Amino acid sequence: MPKYQLPDYNNCCVNMISSVAKYFKINTMHPTLPIVDKALKQKFRNIVVLLLDGFGKELFNRRCQKDGFFAKCYAQDLSAVFPSSTTPATVAFKSGYTPLEHGWWAHFLYFKEVGTAVNLYLNTNAYSRAPSGLNHIAHDLMPYNTIHERIYKKHKDTIRCYALCPTNCRDEDGITQITYESYDEMAQMVKTICQNDGQHYIYAYYDYPDKIEHKTGPYSNETAQKLAEIEGVTELMCQSCPDTLFLISADHGQTEYNEVRDLANYPDLYDTLLTTPSGGTRTTNVFVKAGRQAEFKKLAKKYLGDKFLILSKKEVLQSNLLGVGKPHYKIDDTLGDFLVISIADCGIFTNSLYRLPQVVPRGGHGGLTKEEMTVPLFIYKNK
Repeated sequence: MPKYQLPDYNNCCVNMISSVAKYFKINTMHPTLPIVDKALKQKFRNIVVLLLDGFGKELFNRRCQKDGFFAKCYAQDLSAVFPSSTTPATVAFKSGYTPLEHGWWAHFLYFKEVGTAVNLYLNTNAYSRAPSGLNHIAHDLMPYNTIHERIYKKHKDTIRCYALCPTNCRDEDGITQITYESYDEMAQMVKTICQNDGQHYIYAYYDYPDKIEHKTGPYSNETAQKLAEIEGVTELMCQSCPDTLFLISADHGQTEYNEVRDLANYPDLYDTLLTTPSGGTRTTNVFVKAGRQAEFKKLAKKYLGDKFLILSKKEVLQSNLLGVGKPHYKIDDTLGDFLVISIADCGIFTNSLYRLPQVVPRGGHGGLTKEEMTVPLFIYKNK
């Protein structure tokens, strides 16, 4: 059995955001992060939380210059939340809640209200990609308050709050959301806001290097080139923002994998399933027909047990894999009978239903490998 790394909910983005909440005198449900608390002992006019999608610690170690900007700002490692995927992590960054609490715990979730799996951010059918049929099912059934909304509510006369994201990643975030077309444009927006009078809190999300890692691999020359561009722009941005604290991290890392297993290739296993699988491509969520749970687990271990963990719903919840805190009421609905979790160089699909090309992606995330589950935290103070 390959080694794997469980999430640490005392040392992750939730704790970093809890430190920010504490700084702004907002109630927090989780322990803060000591290194961020220490940085925030100084008062700053601007606080910027920058999320670089897919920027894992292993990528930092392999592809960043030892004397570069990121190396100089490196503070410590953080754990990713689980699954090590963008949807549960970005909502954790924005809300300060664990996936167990906010409910957005996977990329695709099965909703009984529409009888299918839905892409939470895009609000589309996970398989046909057609609109879900409701206004925005995830926001309607699992609304959450962002940290910037809570800061604005408490300090609306003194602090302006912003959420920045690429145009193609826009969601129903609410409070003063600004979209941009390029990282250069985003950096200019951050500089403009920080140079304005008054106090500001900015959450900025960028969908790279993740996008290029999926296509060429996390440690490819193409990924390294893109990361170098990001590093250069980030350094200039940070140096141009007076009286500003930058907290820079990632939602997850990526791992290389060279094998994909299609559940549809195991007819006896697939026959035990009640619905089409949901979740993602390295952690798959399955509902099993009544009375066939033991059969599913036996067959899943037979076909997948060399590179996957097969955990029952009870085991997932008892292990706090999705986090700590009060479970969201939809967790009981959306979490299936089992999670099939990659802990090695293997992804899991149902290609006939996902309609994905029959190729092996070069980079992926969502599982429990160290590469996916460890991200760096960078702290830059411009006083």
